[in-house]
Amino acid sequence: MIPTRLELTNFLSYRETAVLEFDGIHLACISGLNGAGKSSILDAITWALFGKSRSKSDDDVVNRLAILEEGTAEVKFTFILEGNAYRVVRRKRFGKSGALEFQVASGDDHWKTLSESKMRETQTAIEQLLRMNYDTFTNASFLLQGKADEFTTKTPGRRKEILADLLGVSQWDRYKEAAAARRKEEEGRMQLLQGQLAEIEAELAEEEERKTLLAAAQAELATISERRAVKEQLLQQARQTETAVKQQRQLVQTMQQNLQREQRKLHDLQQTAAQRQQEQTAYQAILAEAATITADYAAWQEADSTLQIWQNKADAYNRLQQAKRPFELTLTQERSRLEQQQRELEKRQREVAAARDEQQTVTQQLAAGQSQLAQLETDLSALAEQEQAWQSARDELHRLQSEHKLLAQQVDQLQGQAKRIEALRQEETAVTQNQQAAQTRLTDLTAQLAALAVQRDQYSRSLADRDSLEADQPRLREQMNKLKERIDRLTTEVGGSCPLCGQPLSEAHRQDVLAELQTEGKELGDRFRINKERLAALVQEVADLEKQLKRLPQVERDQQAQQQRLAQAEAKLAEIAQTIAAWEADEAPRLAQLTAQFADDAALQAQQQQVDQLATAVQEKVRLEKAQQTQQRHVSTLSARLTELDRLITTWDKEGEAQLAQVAETLLAKTYASDAQTELARLDAEAAALAYDNAAHEAARATRNALAEAAPRYQQLQQAEAAVKPLQDSLLELQQRIAEQEQSVAELTTQQETAVSQLDTLTANSGELRTIEDEVYELRETESIRQRTVGAAQQRLAVLDDLRQRQKSIHSQQTAVSQQIQRLKALEKACGRDGVQALLIEQALPEIEDRANELLERLTGGDMRVSFDTQRQLKSRDATVETLDIHITDGAGERPYENFSGGEQFRVNFAIRLALSQILAKRAGARLQTLVIDEGFGSQDPNGRQRLVEAINAIQDDFARILVITHIDELRDAFPARIEVAKTITGSTIAVS
Repeated sequence: MIPTRLELTNFLSYRETAVLEFDGIHLACISGLNGAGKSSILDAITWALFGKSRSKSDDDVVNRLAILEEGTAEVKFTFILEGNAYRVVRRKRFGKSGALEFQVASGDDHWKTLSESKMRETQTAIEQLLRMNYDTFTNASFLLQGKADEFTTKTPGRRKEILADLLGVSQWDRYKEAAAARRKEEEGRMQLLQGQLAEIEAELAEEEERKTLLAAAQAELATISERRAVKEQLLQQARQTETAVKQQRQLVQTMQQNLQREQRKLHDLQQTAAQRQQEQTAYQAILAEAATITADYAAWQEADSTLQIWQNKADAYNRLQQAKRPFELTLTQERSRLEQQQRELEKRQREVAAARDEQQTVTQQLAAGQSQLAQLETDLSALAEQEQAWQSARDELHRLQSEHKLLAQQVDQLQGQAKRIEALRQEETAVTQNQQAAQTRLTDLTAQLAALAVQRDQYSRSLADRDSLEADQPRLREQMNKLKERIDRLTTEVGGSCPLCGQPLSEAHRQDVLAELQTEGKELGDRFRINKERLAALVQEVADLEKQLKRLPQVERDQQAQQQRLAQAEAKLAEIAQTIAAWEADEAPRLAQLTAQFADDAALQAQQQQVDQLATAVQEKVRLEKAQQTQQRHVSTLSARLTELDRLITTWDKEGEAQLAQVAETLLAKTYASDAQTELARLDAEAAALAYDNAAHEAARATRNALAEAAPRYQQLQQAEAAVKPLQDSLLELQQRIAEQEQSVAELTTQQETAVSQLDTLTANSGELRTIEDEVYELRETESIRQRTVGAAQQRLAVLDDLRQRQKSIHSQQTAVSQQIQRLKALEKACGRDGVQALLIEQALPEIEDRANELLERLTGGDMRVSFDTQRQLKSRDATVETLDIHITDGAGERPYENFSGGEQFRVNFAIRLALSQILAKRAGARLQTLVIDEGFGSQDPNGRQRLVEAINAIQDDFARILVITHIDELRDAFPARIEVAKTITGSTIAVS
């Protein structure tokens, strides 16, 4: 990952948008004063990529001033990864949720979004692309303030996890999970096979029972089949009898249907004959009234002719009345128009009379208003000079008030500064006390360190004495043992040679030699006991000194803290003194002067009185101006009304009177709509010529209505005359057919009774058929059940052969699955932390160790080395545990990390971290190509700083970007490029040189 561009807006100390272009930068120094915003550049990168920074919460990254303006913190970070350009944009508004965009360059300065629907999913996509999270990224590429020792001070287990993540061996966890998932699947399959095998074995155990059940089922089936055959013979005989009964019953039904059909025919003939007889009677009654019906019909014809004549006249009369309606409407509309015009003219006549009266009144009011307006103009001219004087006095008052307000603001500001100076004086006292406390504590710590240095020397001497005595005691014991053996041997032996001179040993000589050996033995024993006591004292002394020396790192850290505290207090006191001196020299006298000026407001009070006095005249002028405006509006209104009245009267006198007289004369003479009146007269003459009489028309209609039945009755008479003879012939024919049908019905009745008698005889002999059928049905059902039972038993017996084959197959599958489970367990273990991952780490550690020691060689002149241990012997039992311990040695031997000074610890941290970054960059190819160093130079002496710079220059070819952050001026020129960070009143700025 190679950064190419960084944009910061409202982020931490950056207020306005700051842009940092990385193109052309390979090795650069980011410099600036403390607090200028150097480390904020790195925070911006990690916050954009991972949403994390040194701030405790996301809200803390928003610029303080931006919070007041509800601004949004935004970081745009562009980088190149494996040849592709990516951009991450992260935004945050105080108290609100953030936003995240992830994009990839698509050419032509266009960006294609890679963002997911949710912010968390987008963050996952970024980390998957980088193949690193925040911890891995900062451990691999960043040496941040306060975090250079993050890898070194982790627990061994956590160090190993971080290294595994950095080396990318965590993918073996996924292989392990996949192997475990496969193993669980195979174990589940094994359980399934075991269950299937248990089921098969349970069924095979039932073989004899199934054979017995099959034999019993077959015997029952044979018995049922025999009984069913006997019943089926009986059923066949019963069905033959039943067939004869059905045939006879069908004959009876057919004969019954024929008899009913012939009876219906007889009934229909009898009804038809009765109906024809009724028709004949009715026709004869009509023929009896033939003369009356004929006379009524002739009278009806005459009345209908008369009615038709009157109806024709009525139709013509109605057409004439319809033709009159448009002309009558025209006449009515014209009369209405003239009447409306007459009413409007009369209304105008009344309005003009009223206007003549109002004209005189308005003329008088207008003259009076104009007189009052002239008087107001005279009065206003007299007050104009007084108003001008008031305006001048008021402007002067405003000027004095503005000056007084400005003085108040300046006094408030200076009084605020005075309060801050007073607070600074109090703070100066507290800081002085803090300085004195720090100095006292520093003196005490210096004395403690001097004492601890003496104790450390004593510890080294005591440790050497202890080691010497521990090595000497076994030798003394061995000498004492050998001497004892010689004494024992000399005491028990008779004769022999002297163990000292080799001459023959006499008794006297033996006693002398024994005395000499015993004296030597006593000296060795005394020396051994003295050494033992001295060794015990030294062990206790070493333990006491070790206990005391454990305080050394803490005392050194306390000394550094107190030195920093003392330096800060001195710097703060100098700053306070400078601030107070500047106040007393410039601002305090100015505060006294401005306070006196602010208290002297006599000129302001006098000017206020003058303005108040002149304001009375101005108020009167304002009142008169309002009255003038009101009177001007009144005069204008009267003038406009008078003009309107003159126009109204003149128009009426010129046109209105003549129009009213003409309309009244036209209405009186009825000379309007002459064409319509002419047409109406002509149509009235035609209607009179028709001689239409409505009463005669109604009388003719009543006469014809009274004879309305004559025409239908005459038609009935004609029908009766035509139908009487054919009807009489039809009645004779019907009577003959009725006699023949009655004879046929009697014959069919006799035949049907005979057939019914024969059916009763057959039915009496067929009663057992239903019972036999039920028995045969039941036997067949039972036989079918027994057949299925036999088939099922045979199937259950036959399936055992298939189960035996399946049993063999499952045994083979179990063997294969068991072997697969063992292989997967081995694979799962191999892919675990103690398998391939541990092997990969062990393979990488020598390279990391060598590289770290190469850097330490440059940084310490070969005085310090580190080594890694991946296994540790357990104290509780004879076994080892996977770990990642770091051993550090220098000229004094191996010591714990905490026992080294701050500068020494940083060199170790720096060497290990750079070694990690180099190895990771080498292993990851293009993914890790950036290194950032934001700490450590301040803890080094000039020689150490130079060695750090040389080490950074030596590894620069391993990275595409190396950024070094420092506030030390002498280091700025040690790098080819410099990124200057400065803090202004508008926020931090960035400049590249």
